[in-house]
Amino acid sequence: MAQAPLVLKLGGSLLETGRLAGVLSIVSKRTRPVVLVPGGGKFADEVRRSQAEHGFDDAAAHRLALFAMHQMANVIATRSPHFVPASSREEIGAVGASGLIPVWLPAAMAGEDQSIPKTWDMTSDSLAAWLAARIGAPDVGLVKSCVVEPAATLEELGAAGIVDPLFETYVKRHRFHWSVIGEGEERRLHQLVAPDGRTG
Repeated sequence: MAQAPLVLKLGGSLLETGRLAGVLSIVSKRTRPVVLVPGGGKFADEVRRSQAEHGFDDAAAHRLALFAMHQMANVIATRSPHFVPASSREEIGAVGASGLIPVWLPAAMAGEDQSIPKTWDMTSDSLAAWLAARIGAPDVGLVKSCVVEPAATLEELGAAGIVDPLFETYVKRHRFHWSVIGEGEERRLHQLVAPDGRTG
């Protein structure tokens, strides 16, 4: 029986902390279907800085932040031929069927959905959960650069600012299985992407 797909968001700060290469190496050995959602990282930080300086509204910032995620997706795709950018459900499915790992480009799909809040409360954390609902994936994981208490609840993670304010809402609405993996938890990440203990 085919294993359930996992939508896995990789924090953009992994690039800055030097963990991105190691995390991608683990993900490339997955034994279940995985769809990567890139965080915006320093590219999204630049959008925040520009908004503060120039005063454009949150709707414009939201669109720019989606393209910040595109920039991180392209960084990921240059690291290994295992990772291929994909912008639609059909492309995600085709990349996965080819044995490769889709890296989501969110602007087309997310840009069309007027129900998505266009504020900084809706970051790549919640977009990962939104995507999981759209493609029928029951599992959502977030890989963070900070230390994360494995036993922490969604409420505690939200209050600490480790996940965005809307992530809990999406997870509970769709009853996702969820994981938030922090610094130094590469073993947990391996178990998440290769739950049968093998490597791909």
